[in-house]
Amino acid sequence: MPEVPFSVILASYCVEYHDRNLCSQCDSEGCPRLADAALTLDKFRAERLERHRLRKGSL
Repeated sequence: MPEVPFSVILASYCVEYHDRNLCSQCDSEGCPRLADAALTLDKFRAERLERHRLRKGSL
């Protein structure tokens, strides 16, 4: 099983932290750190899905 990139691990920690707390960057509009983390996770999931589709299609 491939290793999960460190940036994805940090992004998941950021989301988990924001489920319980506010950080110094949080305001009434949201949090740029949380938005960046969500983008990182979405990108990783999309790339992982694409990799698995390619493998299934090649069999």
